[in-house]
Amino acid sequence: MLIRIGTYNLFNLSAPRSAAEKERYDAIVEVIRGLDVHALCVQEVLGTSPEEAGLLLRQLAQDTGLECMTAPDPASGAPSGPAIAASQHGHPDASGAFRGNFHVGVLWAPDVEPVPGGWRAYNGLPDFWHALATIRLDFGSTPIKVGSFQGDPFRPDWRYNEARRVTSAFLGQLGILGADFNCISADTWPGTTRYYDHDPYTEQDHDLLEYQILWRDDPSEPPVADRRAAEVMRRQGLLDAAPLANAPWHPSCGHWTDAVGTPDIWGPRRIDTLRVTRRLAPGVHTHRTVQTTESLAASDHLPVVTEIEPDKA
Repeated sequence: MLIRIGTYNLFNLSAPRSAAEKERYDAIVEVIRGLDVHALCVQEVLGTSPEEAGLLLRQLAQDTGLECMTAPDPASGAPSGPAIAASQHGHPDASGAFRGNFHVGVLWAPDVEPVPGGWRAYNGLPDFWHALATIRLDFGSTPIKVGSFQGDPFRPDWRYNEARRVTSAFLGQLGILGADFNCISADTWPGTTRYYDHDPYTEQDHDLLEYQILWRDDPSEPPVADRRAAEVMRRQGLLDAAPLANAPWHPSCGHWTDAVGTPDIWGPRRIDTLRVTRRLAPGVHTHRTVQTTESLAASDHLPVVTEIEPDKA
């Protein structure tokens, strides 16, 4: 049996308040429907509170034909609720109005069952700039722990420490993590010591660059991508599914032009992927970045999907 799990940064997705926002929301819905996944990890679900973000996740689930309600926890007595983990960092829109914090969540197909007691929200602060959501899902065989995460975009040292916290949630598990990691992978092409991801920053020179590169005592030295967070995950057994599947390299972002016509300052790079635990790694079958006319227009990140055969894990 093959299961398909995806990850998708929804680009500041809030409840639509205008015709243009409704049009983009509908575009996101159609892209997700086209993925045909058994589970989807999503980032940048905006809401001024976790409850508001939960309502948006429930609406998104309903419109895409997916589910998002956790199972009640028999141990703690916690009731069912939307699979949303709360961030403490927000987003003002172009007018300066607060549109909500950047929450993360998980969606799954109707024939997939959430395992009672298998849900946990690692909410932002003190552990994360954004958040980590994990849930055990029964795909019809052994339950798999599925996580959604978004890394710190501004503080390389914090991003490194966040990676340590993330790996602690997956040690010894049969698990998969979908995320916008906000950093370049440290995994290598199969059978080589060559990085799967080239360094996209070597020729760049702009004010935001310091958030993505190693510190240089001499700023005239060539910039080098900071891969420390990704290296922590690799060493601790959260492995990048793309090189495991020997998939052709493809950027997950860099295509976006903003409302005033400014292109993505970072250029093409791959910061969205799925990472599997060592136990699940033998089951990785395929890995692809979904680039279509619709996905290019719907978000500044492209969705990524990995196919897994759990029976091989």
